Amino acid sequence: MDGVEVIFEDGTVDKFDAVIGADGIFGSVRSYVLQDKVDQFAASPAGFWDCRNLVPLERAKAVLGKELFEQDRQYGWVGDGGFLMHDVLENRTMVQCIISAVEHSPTSERKRVLTRETLTQTLSGWLDGPIAKGMIELCLDQDDLHGYSQWEHKATPTYANGSVCVIGDAAHAMTPWQGSGAAMAFEDAMILQELLGNITSLADIKVAFKAYDVIRRPRCQRVIDSSRETGLIFCGQHTDAGLDPEKLRALLAPRWDFIFSLDMSAHKQDALHTLRDMQQG
Repeated sequence: MDGVEVIFEDGTVDKFDAVIGADGIFGSVRSYVLQDKVDQFAASPAGFWDCRNLVPLERAKAVLGKELFEQDRQYGWVGDGGFLMHDVLENRTMVQCIISAVEHSPTSERKRVLTRETLTQTLSGWLDGPIAKGMIELCLDQDDLHGYSQWEHKATPTYANGSVCVIGDAAHAMTPWQGSGAAMAFEDAMILQELLGNITSLADIKVAFKAYDVIRRPRCQRVIDSSRETGLIFCGQHTDAGLDPEKLRALLAPRWDFIFSLDMSAHKQDALHTLRDMQQG
């Protein structure tokens, strides 16, 4: 049967030439793409959790010290088993405060209630430092503070199955440590646009999706693995650096190079060459 039949949540049934699933980390399109392998390659805890809050700038200055807000920059604090970050947003009116930590005992529940006791225990090795107590206060400055477990797709055997494919978090959910999840989704869309814009028959949709998988999956897998390792570095848990400032600097400085240096024109050309090779083969 040509095309793809889709049954929507409300029972509506429709048929399409192709389906591109951008329905998130637990999306249903991924189940179709992976078939009987979907459970084997399901999303799982990456080993970290985080919580956050937005507070008025003046409140943050009062708690953390005004000297930390003299420049518009993002501050990251590396410690034993955790990472703290704060930056100014909303036209210098609000401050984003984030506490992240290694998750030693992941559970199936991605969301958990956090208390002062929980945060104090998590940052017990930081309490004599300049930032931990203040960040705990600012994160608790809300009605209900929750921590969220970071989940990822550790591996995915394919992003495409016939005339169906997945992109973004549906294909390659990753941790936020290198801030590249959305960027990878944009790159996915760029390559699909290039491929689908260069076919002339419905039969070639399947070939285009296969080419998309070949081109995009290795790069996205590299970012998934790199991001997880970056989390270990930021949390002071990397065996090559620990909490040594110079070793941390040496590990972190080049980590974004392969992400930022992508030649998009060459990436699109690689996709087209792969498509042509598949069509001729």
